[in-house]
Amino acid sequence: MRPSQLTPLLIQPTFSSSLVQLIAHPVVLLTYIAKEYLTPPPPSTPKAKFWNVFLPLSERTHDVERLVFGINSHGEGSGAVTEIVVEVLVRGGEGRKRGIERELEGWSVTDGPCEITKLESLKGVWTKKTVAEADPDPTRDISFNLNLTPSQQRSRAQVPLPYEHEGNPSNRSNQNTAAAILYDPDSADDIDDDDPDEDLDI
Repeated sequence: MRPSQLTPLLIQPTFSSSLVQLIAHPVVLLTYIAKEYLTPPPPSTPKAKFWNVFLPLSERTHDVERLVFGINSHGEGSGAVTEIVVEVLVRGGEGRKRGIERELEGWSVTDGPCEITKLESLKGVWTKKTVAEADPDPTRDISFNLNLTPSQQRSRAQVPLPYEHEGNPSNRSNQNTAAAILYDPDSADDIDDDDPDEDLDI
């Protein structure tokens, strides 16, 4: 049997102000939180949001036992006996960096310590179930027909669209490319070639 990777955390060769605490939780607790509270474990959910939901529920021993053993405590619950979730709690630190760090790790009888995403019991938490929903038909409950017959669709396809010629270089070649301004003077226009300001001394 190989030595556990958690042993160096629990047995430190030097004195340290940090304290490591391990708390075992059943896997069904995480699946319950993911299903009922729509809060899967990190990284799928922000850590602050997950811990705000997880910590109060994990402290309710009666509710957790009911999830594991069932309502009548006769073992008909959904607790897995081969996998657990370990809450790693590190308290303390050096200097001013004192605080609490929380992480969730997985523990399997076959694989030993592993990442929480590798647990077989939590596979359904990480995969999103997509339900194929058919788009509602808006023409289902109306009293008139909006569908086109094949002959109507052919006739519709032959109708030229307005402004369809714009942006087509083949149609531009037929037009005169020289730009000119054509002005037809009106009868009320006062067109005089003389300088109206010729009497001024400028």
